[in-house]
Amino acid sequence: MENRRLSLLYNLQNLYNSSDLGSVDYQLSRYLIDNYQEIDKLNIFEVAEENNVSRATVRRFCQHLGYDNFKELKKHFSEFDEGFESYKEFYRKDHFLFKLREQLKLLFTELEDRLSNKELTQIVNTIHHSDEVIIVASSTIANSIRVFQQTMAIFGKRISLVASQDKLSQFSSRLNSNCLILVFSISGVLAETLEDDLFVSGARVFLFTNSRNPLFNAKFNRVYHLTSMDNQNNRDIIYYTYGITYALDSIICEYSQLFMKEE
Repeated sequence: MENRRLSLLYNLQNLYNSSDLGSVDYQLSRYLIDNYQEIDKLNIFEVAEENNVSRATVRRFCQHLGYDNFKELKKHFSEFDEGFESYKEFYRKDHFLFKLREQLKLLFTELEDRLSNKELTQIVNTIHHSDEVIIVASSTIANSIRVFQQTMAIFGKRISLVASQDKLSQFSSRLNSNCLILVFSISGVLAETLEDDLFVSGARVFLFTNSRNPLFNAKFNRVYHLTSMDNQNNRDIIYYTYGITYALDSIICEYSQLFMKEE
């Protein structure tokens, strides 16, 4: 989707965390995580040899991750820029923690203004009355979404997470006009990439973004801009790391109050 290299890393880490210690999936996912920066230089022969498995086993492992073979996995890794330089620039600033605190103060103040009580009530009511609620997001923020999923389940609302185009296509056949798709695309790239797939089902589609693409307002049912500026630089990292969590927590808070009132 928005970033296949991050999707690969996310899937590798998921597989590593969920696999039995010593299993093939555990062993190969650990190896590729350890050598993640060098994946484009690896070949299937050395991966198989260093892990004492066959090339066929490596191919099956790649298929488990959604790739036909190891060559395709490497191809996607090489093609999609993970933005390493942006992360380096962000975390290696002088006086990083001081600057981070200042940026977070501004971010939270702005988000509080932009996600007003009226906006939150509208979002929460739509979530509450929708037959199905799907969140479409890149793997970059999938962990934040999972926490949101669990908490919303406690308050009686099931939320589905879609982090691949194939899964979005599968869901589309099950959705209708009384369903809701929430798209989190800070840079706007994910929303642009999946534009055709998002509107197939007739479900309402709300977009949360920093992008000021004028086409979004015409296509999406609602567009929530998380900042007043069109940020396409490394400040986006703050929104991925903290801004999305703040927005999701705000929705949970509003929803919990609605849920408590109904109880």
